[in-house]
Amino acid sequence: MDIKEYLLQCTLLSNETECLKERIAELRELKDGIRAFFVKEIVAKKLDDKLAVTLAEIDALEDIYVQKVVALLKLKHDYHTLIDRLPDRRLRLILELKYIDMLSWEDIADKVHYSVRNCHNLHNIALAQIQNIWQDKVASC
Repeated sequence: MDIKEYLLQCTLLSNETECLKERIAELRELKDGIRAFFVKEIVAKKLDDKLAVTLAEIDALEDIYVQKVVALLKLKHDYHTLIDRLPDRRLRLILELKYIDMLSWEDIADKVHYSVRNCHNLHNIALAQIQNIWQDKVASC
């Protein structure tokens, strides 16, 4: 795995957590809909079972969501620790905006007041420098 693949793990994990969050919201809405519709008729065993299964699924997904959020926060902390070792603050900022804040190239360019092309160039320089720092860190572990 190279440094870019390592740094992209945050984006992937963030996307996974967002999908889980949406699924949990959908299940909660379904649960609330079932309860609202059958509030007086929840005596049927079959409906109780479906509701119990839905509630259990929500609980399980919430547990997974919390685990992924904790992993995401740890990964972002690790990124900060690694990126902070770069001597050039411009390079640090480009990597933070791209891999920690997960901004698009256009948004990064707006924030740092550079062209998108210049951001790409700085990004390539930053990746080359941080690759060496990361390899040293991995080798020492």
